[in-house]
Amino acid sequence: MNLRRRSTLALGAAACTTWWASGCGEPASRTAPPTALLPPADTAAGFRMVGEYEPMQAIWLGFDAGHAAFTATLARTLAPHVPLRMLLTQPEQEATARAMLVAAGVDITRVRFHTEPQAIYFLRDAAVFTRGPTGQLGLVNFRWSQYGLAAWCQRRYATQPARVAPCSGPGDAGREELDERIAVLAGARTCDSTLYLEGGGIEVNGRGVALVSEALIKQRNPGVGKATLEAAFLALPGITRLVWMAEGLASDPHLRATITGDYVAWGTGGHTDEFVRFADARTVLLAWPDDADVATHAVARLNRQRMQRNLELLTQARDQDGQPFRVLKVPMPRSIERRVFLSAAADANESTGWTADFFPPTERRREGKPVIQVASSSYLNFVVANGVVVVPGYEAHGTPRAVEQRVRVLFEQVFPGRQIAFIDAIGANWVGGGPHCATLNEPAV
Repeated sequence: MNLRRRSTLALGAAACTTWWASGCGEPASRTAPPTALLPPADTAAGFRMVGEYEPMQAIWLGFDAGHAAFTATLARTLAPHVPLRMLLTQPEQEATARAMLVAAGVDITRVRFHTEPQAIYFLRDAAVFTRGPTGQLGLVNFRWSQYGLAAWCQRRYATQPARVAPCSGPGDAGREELDERIAVLAGARTCDSTLYLEGGGIEVNGRGVALVSEALIKQRNPGVGKATLEAAFLALPGITRLVWMAEGLASDPHLRATITGDYVAWGTGGHTDEFVRFADARTVLLAWPDDADVATHAVARLNRQRMQRNLELLTQARDQDGQPFRVLKVPMPRSIERRVFLSAAADANESTGWTADFFPPTERRREGKPVIQVASSSYLNFVVANGVVVVPGYEAHGTPRAVEQRVRVLFEQVFPGRQIAFIDAIGANWVGGGPHCATLNEPAV
């Protein structure tokens, strides 16, 4: 089950161009904070977005029955290294979640439970924490667009405008406030951004540099010029330099979409946590398709072309001190695919539930016909938590052991002193997720 698509917030291109302002203030038309317990909005002075390789106070997890086994494995791997906070949508879920964790061997004293009806499973995309100059906890309040759903609907129904609004919403507008509600639970100050963005779509080194995908950012914020977008990023806490990547992986398309030919996938549209990550303030990890896969698979060839362009941009880029980055290529797993049949009766909440109605009429998809679904798999959707790095593992899904061993050795080199733990994340990969997507790092204060 995929919770990335549960809410359908109605948005249009015009709505995305009316909130632009510099700095971190509260736009007049925003709803009020969910409770008076929320600290006053901070001006962001002295706050900074923290590199995930830095010490962490806690890791937040979501809960959903469809991802229970994956969540239990994540919790079991993380709990010895960092306290956990689990966000439930209903109080009644706590007994089930506790039983799941205990059965997995998790020390339940390391877990705190919270309830928030608007919670999503992939919590990474709900919020981004910051840290203040004297240890205060902060949080960036990005705007929520349900992964650019309105733009996807407009593209899908370009020749059927009457269907755009039902596709886009009205949905659960309360998701717009989810990050504020997390701030209340965490006791964090908020800094409001004018950007439509998810937490998985920005990568920072904790020293002032942010990496973002130009294609993703423009898709989330249609009609907004690049200069205005850059100014909004530079208004984020502690960000002094922005490095634009061209686009993300072809195997991580925008929601349900065709990659090429009969290859399709369910993705985010190019989140950075799929293809480019910081290991430290100067070391950038870049996804790099394996030569054998590139030679035989059309999607891997597209991925290589995109990552080659991103490599060129990273080579030209400089860090906050004007120094070049150390860029390391991380092998990608072999392409993982399965055949699914389009069906009008498909359950759209299931990763195997595909219908011809997901595609524009120009593609001439027909119910009953097969497509080849590609998993959004990547070793870079890892999560760092103090003494451990949790990495998706793909040896059981066709990636040669030698490739995964190269990944292990590289991670041991760039994350010295940390345990490197591989876990099976394929269920999350089919819906564009992974370990990083399913976790939220709260920095040590």
